[in-house]
Amino acid sequence: MGTTERKIVRGHKVRHRTRLLVRAGVALTVAAVIGNVGLIGNVGPVTPVAADPLDTKHQQLQDQISQTKQDMSESSREAAAAAVALTKAQNALSVAQAALAKTQQEVAAAQKKDDALATKLKQQQAALAKAKAAVADGLKKIAAQKALVGSIVRNQFQRQSSLMPLAMLTSATSMSDLEKRAQLSRTMLDTNQSEFEDLTTLQKQLDAEKAKQAELEKQVAAAKAESAENLATKRQLEATAKTQEAEVATLVKQRRTAQAAADKAAAQDKAHYAELQREDAAVQKRIAERIAREKAAAARRAAAEKRQREAEARAAAARARARSQTSHSNSGSSGSSRSSGGSSYTASSSSAHHGFIYPVNGPITSPYGMRLHPILHIWKLHDGTDFGAGCGTPIHAPYDGRVAERYYNAGYGNRLIIDHGKVDGHYITTAMNHAIRYTVGVGQHVTKGQVIGYVGETGYATGCHMHLMVWEDGTMINPMTWY
Repeated sequence: MGTTERKIVRGHKVRHRTRLLVRAGVALTVAAVIGNVGLIGNVGPVTPVAADPLDTKHQQLQDQISQTKQDMSESSREAAAAAVALTKAQNALSVAQAALAKTQQEVAAAQKKDDALATKLKQQQAALAKAKAAVADGLKKIAAQKALVGSIVRNQFQRQSSLMPLAMLTSATSMSDLEKRAQLSRTMLDTNQSEFEDLTTLQKQLDAEKAKQAELEKQVAAAKAESAENLATKRQLEATAKTQEAEVATLVKQRRTAQAAADKAAAQDKAHYAELQREDAAVQKRIAERIAREKAAAARRAAAEKRQREAEARAAAARARARSQTSHSNSGSSGSSRSSGGSSYTASSSSAHHGFIYPVNGPITSPYGMRLHPILHIWKLHDGTDFGAGCGTPIHAPYDGRVAERYYNAGYGNRLIIDHGKVDGHYITTAMNHAIRYTVGVGQHVTKGQVIGYVGETGYATGCHMHLMVWEDGTMINPMTWY
């Protein structure tokens, strides 16, 4: 092989070795990259704010309104409407305030996440800047090492330096000189090999830094996208919170208006309640007077009956004596027959149930008892039992009796009061209220079950119903304790 051919072969071998060294550096170790990335703490997901059980709010509101209407069933329509309006306003405000509080919590959570994302992005950007600097430094080192290796390759190619170690050995003059030349030859070969290995190492380091930079660029891009998304969410929540704050402010005004109307209606209702109490006291006084008159009349009848029985007994005794004297004068010493005159009286008492019936065919919608006024916040007595029935439903006499009173009252509407006399040892009086009209008049006797009127909503009533009241011996009682 000629000199030129040998030079070309050596040049190909050097270039091939250089390519192998460069390709070997392509295999990367990413453990360092992952390790550096791990130094940046992950921002955990924001814990979602637990939602209020708002699905039940509507039903709760309806229940409260129903209770308010029941508590105000014996109040004026204006007072009842004001109480319902206040209940609605208070509930609407409560719901809006709860929604605002929830949104404000979500805004706070979004702000906290935004701060964490900003910290994370700052750390990632710092790491990315460091990685870019490392890549730039690696490129400079690679360029310098490539220049050095290229110089060596060119020198070897130009001087055929691969034969220099052999020439040095063949030109030795002594064994000692040979040993020195051999050591120098090994040093030259080791030096060239070291420069190639340094180039390979630098290339590997550069590739690792580039991979690290690419990974950090992905992380920074992802962090920026997440931060932008969270920022949009936070701005939307802030806009929602602003709208809700305006809604709450409006509802606060509405509640104040409703409260003012309710307070005004409450004052009127309080006056109405005082009027009803005066009416009840007056009715109770009249019932007591009728019972006293009834008792006095009964006492007079009993005294008259007693006098009559005594007179009859005396007359019977006189007749008996007269007959005895006549018989004695006629029979002389004959035996006389005696007879005992008089009459027998057996008192009877009933052990049966009182026997009263409900005046209307309908369910009990509101019982007798104390109620907390939804506006006044005071306890008031609901002085009867309410039966739910449509206007025009017949009202029946609960028991035999006599109509004592029939009149209109602002609170009770059309009233009918029936005295039932003494029943099972007690004087019983009943009253029907709020009727459209009655078909019987004062002084008229009625029998149990007889139609005496029709259900209405006159007086302080918020709907059609029949309000039954009962007095026992002149004292108002729970009607259901007598039935």
